[in-house]
Order: sequence, then C-alpha cells, then structure tokens
Amino acid sequence: MISIIDFAIKKAKTTLLIAFMVIIAGSYARQEIPIAASPNVQLPFITVSVFLDGASPSDTSRLIARPLENRLKTVTGVKNIRSTSYLSYARIFLEFEVGFDIDQALVDVKQGVEEIKYQLPLEAEDPQIQEYSEASFPVMNISIVGGSSVRQKVFYAKELKDKIEPIEQILEVRVTGAPEEVLEGVINKSKMESYGVTLSDIYYSVANNNLIIPGGKQDTGRGSFNIEVPSIIESAKDVYEIPVKVTKDAIVTLGDIATIKRTFKDFTSHARVNGQDAVTLEISLREGANAIDASTAIRNILQKFQDTLPNNLNIVVSNDDTVYATLMVKELNGNIIAAVILIMVLVIASMGIRVSMLVGLSIPFCFLMTYLILYGLDMEVNFLVMMGLLLGMGMLIDGSIVITEYADKKISEGLSRGEGYALASKRMFYPIVASTGTTLAAFIPIMFWPGFTGQFMRYLPITIFFVLSSSLFYSLILIPVLGTFFGQRTSALNNDENHTSIFIRLTEWYGKYIKRFVRNPVETILAVVSVLLLIVMTYTYSGKGTLYFAIVDPVQANITVKARGNFSSLEAKKIIEQVEERFLEVEGIKNVYLRSGSNWWQSGADRIGGGFIETLEPSQRDISGFEIMDQLKDSTKDLPGIAVEVEADLGGPSFNTPIELDVFGNTEEDVNNAVNKIENYMRNEMNGLNNIFSSKAYPSVEWSVEVDKQKAAQLGVSVSDVGALVQMLTNGFKVGEYRPDDAKDEVEIRARFPDSDRTITGVRDLNVVTKQGTVPVSSFVKVIPKENRQTVNRKNGKYFQEIGAGTEDESEVSQKVAELDSWLGSQNLGNGISYQFSGMAEETEEVNRFMVVAGITAVFMMLLMLITQFNSFYQSFIILSSVTISFVGVLLGLLITGKSFSTTMTGISIVTLAGIVVNNNIVLIDTFNRLKEDSPQIEQSLHVINACKQRLRPIILTSLTTIFGLMPLAMGISLDIISRDIVVGSRIVDWWSNLAVSIVFGLGFSTFITLILTPALLTLPYAFRNEYKKYFQTQTNDIQ
Repeated sequence: MISIIDFAIKKAKTTLLIAFMVIIAGSYARQEIPIAASPNVQLPFITVSVFLDGASPSDTSRLIARPLENRLKTVTGVKNIRSTSYLSYARIFLEFEVGFDIDQALVDVKQGVEEIKYQLPLEAEDPQIQEYSEASFPVMNISIVGGSSVRQKVFYAKELKDKIEPIEQILEVRVTGAPEEVLEGVINKSKMESYGVTLSDIYYSVANNNLIIPGGKQDTGRGSFNIEVPSIIESAKDVYEIPVKVTKDAIVTLGDIATIKRTFKDFTSHARVNGQDAVTLEISLREGANAIDASTAIRNILQKFQDTLPNNLNIVVSNDDTVYATLMVKELNGNIIAAVILIMVLVIASMGIRVSMLVGLSIPFCFLMTYLILYGLDMEVNFLVMMGLLLGMGMLIDGSIVITEYADKKISEGLSRGEGYALASKRMFYPIVASTGTTLAAFIPIMFWPGFTGQFMRYLPITIFFVLSSSLFYSLILIPVLGTFFGQRTSALNNDENHTSIFIRLTEWYGKYIKRFVRNPVETILAVVSVLLLIVMTYTYSGKGTLYFAIVDPVQANITVKARGNFSSLEAKKIIEQVEERFLEVEGIKNVYLRSGSNWWQSGADRIGGGFIETLEPSQRDISGFEIMDQLKDSTKDLPGIAVEVEADLGGPSFNTPIELDVFGNTEEDVNNAVNKIENYMRNEMNGLNNIFSSKAYPSVEWSVEVDKQKAAQLGVSVSDVGALVQMLTNGFKVGEYRPDDAKDEVEIRARFPDSDRTITGVRDLNVVTKQGTVPVSSFVKVIPKENRQTVNRKNGKYFQEIGAGTEDESEVSQKVAELDSWLGSQNLGNGISYQFSGMAEETEEVNRFMVVAGITAVFMMLLMLITQFNSFYQSFIILSSVTISFVGVLLGLLITGKSFSTTMTGISIVTLAGIVVNNNIVLIDTFNRLKEDSPQIEQSLHVINACKQRLRPIILTSLTTIFGLMPLAMGISLDIISRDIVVGSRIVDWWSNLAVSIVFGLGFSTFITLILTPALLTLPYAFRNEYKKYFQTQTNDIQ
C-alpha cells in the first residue's frame, strides 16, 4: 500500500494533472449541481378513492372501505392502512415503509383493487388510485386579490396557470377559492308542471342533441366534399333551442321553461389573503424536482404577467419554501468561508505560511471533489450538504496536519523537504488510514438511517463520507508531491533563534505535568472517573429534557379553524374572516392565507378551514417568532364557539402534532367512549398541553328523504325520479356537458329550481309527472331530520380515532408522553380497546433505537479496525475510551449552555464524535508503539512521556481546527462573510447550534481528558507489573 506514495512522487506530473482535472471537473459540477430548497423526502403514500353518490358514511365504510381494506392489507410493504368514509365516498390511505419501491407498490395496489372491484356496489364509480409524497403538497401559493368580480380573478388565475404548468419541474397547479363553471338552467317549476315536462324529458333531450354525428365524405367525381351534421352544443343559445316536449299543437323548448346562464357552481371553499377575497394557485412539484429552479422560473413569469393585470388586481406570493432555504444555503456558504478563515489563521500561526498553504489547499480540493461525486450520483445540494461540508472541514485537514507536522519535524532534523514529506507520508500512512477509517466507520451506519428522519438527514453523513474520502487522497497522495515541490526548506517549528515557538513552550509545560500522570496512574484514573461520574450525575438531575429535532424560531405557522355545526359555505367564510381580522392585528405578520374547507390529509373533527401565516423576516421585526405565535394564539381565544389552532413550523421533519395517540377498538362506540375519556383527562388533568384535538366526528343533522316504495310503484314513480327532483333543490340535476370556445375544460349543464324554491321544506311542495297525471311528492315521501356522523375512521382493520396535542415547551414532549402513557396504563378504557403513540413520539423512539444500534455498530467497526492496526485489545479499548469521554463532554456542554438533548441533532453529534475523538489516541498510541520498538531497553514510562510530547502539537491542532470551524455556531453567532453580516440567533444558528455545541464541548473535553487519561492507562500495566515485582521481591526477601 505504501508503494503508492513512491509511485505518486515518481510520477509527480501525472499526479498533479489528475489533481488539476479534479479541480476543473469539480468547479464545473459546483456550477451545474442543482440547489434544492430542502431534502427531497420520499414518503410513499397511495390513496384509493371510491365514489358512491348519496351513500352515508356508514354505508361507504361497510360497502366500500372494508372490502378494500381486507384485500389491500396483504399488499407487500404496507406499514399502515387507514380508511376514512364520508358522505358519498370512501378513501383508503396506504402508508408504505420509507424507501419502499413506490412503482412496485402502485402495481400491487392496482392489482388488488382490480381483484376486489367486483365486490363493490354496482352504482359505485371506478376506484381512483393516486400516489402521494412530500412533493404532492403545495410548495408555493400564488394568489390574485382585489377587484369585485370572481370571474375576472378566475380568468387571470387560469391564464397564469397555463403559463406556469409547462415549467419542467411543475407537477400540478390547483385553483382554489373559485368554484367550477357551469351552464345552469333555472327551471320555472310551474311552467314545467303545466307543460307536463319531466326531468327525463330534459335529460334525454339534451343528451340526444349533444352528439357527434359523423356526416362522412362524398366524392362526386368532380370534387370531394366533407359533410357535417352540426349537433354539438357550443353555446348557451344552442341549449335554449333544444326541444324538450313535442305535441301536435306545439313544441316546448328548454328556453320556454328555464332561464339559462353561464355561471359558477355553489361555493364550497373561499380563499382569503391578507383580508381580501382571493383566487389562489397551489403549486406542487414533481418528485425530485429542483424547488429553487422552479421558484426562479415562476417568479420570472410573474414579473412579466404582472404587467398584463388590470390595476384593480394584485399578485401575492406566499408559502414559498425556497425563500428561507435559499437564505440558509447562502448563509451557510458565508459561514463556511468564515470557518476557513478561522482555521487558516490557526494553522498559519502554528505552522507558518508555506506549510499552511499545503494544509489549506486540502479544503477547496476536497470540497470540489465532493461536489464532483455528488454531481456524478445525481444528487442535489441543500443546507444539509452545506452543513456536512462545514462539519467535515475541520476533520478533512487532520491528515494533512499530521503529515506536514511530522515532515516539518524531520526537516528540522536535517532532511530535505522531498525526503521529509516522503518519509512522513510513509510513516503516517497507516495511522491516517486507521484514524480516517474509524471516522468513516462512525458515519457509515448513519448513511443507512431508515425512516422519515433518515430520509431527511442522510445528506449530512453522505457528504461527510465523501469529504473524508477525498481528504485521504489529498493527504496521502498529493501532500508528498506538493511538499516535494512547494514545501518549506527549513523547519517552521523554531526557525527564529530569538523566538521560541508557542508549541515548544506548551510541550515543555505539558511535559512537567505528564510525569505526574505517568507516575501515579491509579490516582489519575480514579480522579478522571470521578469527574466523569460527577458530570453524568449532575446532568441526570439538572438536564433540560429532550426534544426531537431542534427549536428553531418560526417564520411560519399552520392554522386550523374549528367550529361545531352544520355550516353553510358562506357561514364558514364569515368565521374565517373573523379569525383573519384578529390575525392581521398582530405585529410582525407578512401574509395571512386562510380558506374554508379542507384537504383529505388534514384530519380532525369540526375542521371548517385553515391555512398558514408568514412572519416578516427577523431583521424587519422587533419580536421573535415565538412571541408572534403566542400573540396569534391569544388573539382568537375570546371568539365564541370557534377554536383556532396555531402550530408553529419549526423546520425539519414535520408531523401533525408533537403528541399523537391512536386509539383502536372493535366498535365505533367503544372507541369514541375511550377517546372522550382520554381527551377529558388531557384537557382537565394535564398541564402544559395546547391544541388538543381528536378526529372523532361529532354528530351532525341531515335530512332523510324516505320514499314509500310501494305507493310510489303504484303511481309509476321510481326512486331515481325522486332523487333527481331532490337534486333540483340542491346542487342541480346534471343533464350533460359541453366545451365552449373560451374554456379549456368541459362545462357541466345542470338544471335546478330557483333560489326561492331551494329549501328543506321545498321537497313537500314538489310534484312529479306520472302516467296518471301530476302527483304531489308529499303523498309518498316523508322528510325526516336525523343525526348522522360526518366520517367513519378505520385503521389496520379496526375502528380508530386519533388524539393530538402540542406542548408549550417542546422539550417536555417526551415527559408528557410518558405521563400520558402512565395514566393510560392504569385505566380501563373498555373491552378490546388498544392504543399506540404515533407521529413524533413514534419517530423519536425509532430514532433513539437506531442511534443506539448505529453507535454500537460504529464502535464494533472501529474496534475491528483498531485491533487490526494495533493487534492489542487493551490499546484498542484505551482508544475507544475517548468515545465515552466525549459523550460526557456533550452532557457538560448541554449543562453549561442550558440546551435540551436533541434526539436527532445531539444523537448525530455523539456518533460523529465517536469517529473523531479516537484519532487523537490512534496517533498517540501509534507513536508510543514505534518508540517502544525502536528503543526497547528504555523504561516504558519514558516512551509514554516522549510520545505525548511529540504528538501534542498535531493532537491540539487537529482538535482545534474542528472546534474553530464550529465555534461561531456553538456561540450562537452566524458569521456570514459573503453578506458581511454577523447575526446572533439566526435560523442557521437555531438549526445547528445544538449539534455544534455538542461537538465543540465533546471534542474539547475529550481532547483535554485524553491527554491526561491515556498516558495513565498506557502506564498502568507496567505500573502493576512493577508493583507486583516489588511485592514478589519483598516476599522473597522476607522468606530468606
């Protein structure tokens, strides 16, 4: 292996050419590699929706949901299967394991649906199968506000939609806040009855006059002519002229009994933006699409489109995920440059300019090589990649420092620079491979992190892995070549006779104290162990709790508006407006987007609307995001009958609520009773909870039209005739479709009665035309009010409801989950009732389990490498002792800074430290072994002292470079060199301060303790041996 160094030096020009090509290709990759808003998390969700017009939630659950559940639960890879049954349709929601092949899942689901389709009601529509992932949800909202005409806003919204949809990255653009167009025939009931026109007459008349009739082509010999039979409805005028009743005395057209107009369907959803009615485009991206590129393309279109808008309309862009992600990437770039400057100042001060240039060149080289690898693997750059570069920066120069430091030492002894660098590379080849290998071993398990969090965080370990792999190539191959040509000719250790290097003075000072550690190994070890136990015990009693990810000052909040009752669309809009008015009074608000209605993925009973709120940038407001969230919550507390939930978006992997509890049972009644009991306890007995909700649907009032089928049959009336008449009082009876020239989609043709007739009691006043004449519907129909459920929920084959809650302090989530779990264990919730925590609590538990497994795996891999390198169990365990010490250092850092233990961030830092801190011991013990081999006759304690003194400088330098790189973030400061800005408490700081604090304190504490403990541990066997010899000799003398 070492011969590769001789080959690289011998073929120096080839080596330099390869390095130059890597730099050129890496620079190209850096320019071309896509920059994404956030990691593209693939969450394989598939939904199966089946519509059965008029069926109650109970019927859709029994006739549609259950058969589909029973078949689809056997599909390979399904983690959870959940069904929600509504009025007229049921939706089956399948959640697959993260990382499962979604294409295969779609094939299996489609096959399962085809097999079970024959068991569904004949009246049901064909099942609709749709794939969902994080990319399916909106990443940007564009709202058109102002003006008084809905048609005007809809027109321009659709124009803008047509311009945005062709963008390569766009998957879908949905229009919200505007109903679909309809050609509506308002039927005069008295005229309809007097002419004896039935709904069947209207339906078949429209259908028969809206057909494509091919006329064909005629060839007369003197020419060829196409023959057309105009029969398609093209305008409202065509509908007016359709005959619906023909007698020998007259022809009745649709225009004789109806007023026909092109209008909109009844509003089911209203969108509001910053106090104005809006028509909003919700934009979703394709899987793997670059969000920042898409955002740039959209904004270019908006800039041109703005000029075409009339003065009374404006465009408001909101919910743009790329804004803060772009700022984070830019700010991290600035922090990386700041870290480079700090590290280079340290290295130059320690090793001189010429040596420092060799070390410093490793940073851009390894970064460009990493970009090249990422580009080759078709990966993207996001803020996790940037943080991986920042975190890896201090580690990647470790090998370069060790080699240049050793070469400098040999040059001071009289070797030429070529000989010094060649010897240093060969001498430190295996220690560097071992130290880098152990660091890589710590990150390899994290690269295979499963689940939601693993998909999100995997870019960090992957980036560090590539950075460190690149550093191996640079330090072992390029450094000896570059050192031969450009290295220092004289030693940078102490080339000034009148000035003694700080490291020489530090080494002399350390040498005095190390003798005490070596002479008293047992006392030293006991003292260190006592300090470690004291820190652990102090943290146990004074720690700040745990949290899942990181507490980031929010810039956005998700809003849920709830109210109990049968609200009309207009009533729901008025409630939304009340909430909006309160929100707009809060300081620091940039955009308020609310709309009535909800999407299928938004659960919870009594939800009538929701949306989001965006705050101004931190530099533009005087209060924090958390204070704004508190004011938003307080602003709506006194609204009677309205519950408003404000859930701050803290960044990172997101969940519905911090605490999610799933309750299962054999009957719906048992589940609801258990949910009531649990919800009452959480509201009345538990402190520190907020936004408590359940998915249990409260009873609603519906009107049941009950037909006496026998009497109706005697009169010659079918149930479908009655149903069609009832539709005339509601949304209208669909009689056909047409496609006008100015519309891109088909427009429905519907018939309905005037507003004055569309009442609940209007059913009693209807008459139906039969063969026996006009008959009042009231003679065989009764209209009865009934109590009915809005939804029926099932999960994994059982009835199910979800209870959710937030906490005032996120670090208390695990404590509240434990408290609730303890109470649940002591309660009798009913026969067949079971429960489990899901969401953040479930993910936290999975992360904890994975971190333990990853840590054990990493330690085992490192142990295997160390035993291979040193062929000694004892020395390998000495090296691994630094892992425990670094963990205690992390706890000390959290205690000093008052931070909570983050399951994700602190967990990553501990595993990261496991790979870093062993490097110091590897270099130290390797030097000790080499000295022992070279001079076996010298006392072992002297070898320990000399090894510690020789390796003090590289140990301190390699540790300080990592610490200096992360020190600003650990101190809560963002040094953005690009923007020439120093920010205290930015989002970058909030995101990464926990990880930075953990690594800085863990590494610093471990380095300090290692320089004390390792000499004592190395001396301990020889001390015991000497004591045994003394004791044996004393015993022998006494016998004699």
